[in-house]
Amino acid sequence: MMFSEAEIQQRFEDLYNIACGFCADFNEGCDIRAEIDPSLLYLCVVSMYDDISRYKDYHLNNPEKQRSNPIKRAAYGAKWITRFSPIIFPRMGHETGEGASKDSDVLVNAAFALHFALVNMEIEASVSLRLSTEYYYQIVYDLLYRSLSSDALIILFQALADVANKTRGPTYLIE
Repeated sequence: MMFSEAEIQQRFEDLYNIACGFCADFNEGCDIRAEIDPSLLYLCVVSMYDDISRYKDYHLNNPEKQRSNPIKRAAYGAKWITRFSPIIFPRMGHETGEGASKDSDVLVNAAFALHFALVNMEIEASVSLRLSTEYYYQIVYDLLYRSLSSDALIILFQALADVANKTRGPTYLIE
């Protein structure tokens, strides 16, 4: 493994802070509270950085010194956030909750995955990146119901960052 336990812990804290901000915004004005399951969030971080380690080992000349770019973090993060669903609604869809399904958990995690990806794409694009409402929900739908590989997410997120930079691509995707 290329990342030390201390680095993984720091990445966990960074993702936890992003998740806290997401939950705070999401919970504003809601009766049911979204919360973070730290163990599932930790699994996201470990899996994300395992993927990044493999990417670096196979694609970079000096993987110990070179950094992966924000697009790779966006794609691998979206993949694992969607898979592990670290944002939960304890009162709704869990054994101790009042609801009968985890559908809301899955939906909020797709939105969180896209939020995390957008944070990273903005780093790559060096501009604020706001998707049109229609395109935002299209990507959330795709994260939920399509089998998007990491490679497909890398291509999609790189294209969005390029459009935000106005370097190429259709501008109708961005508001």
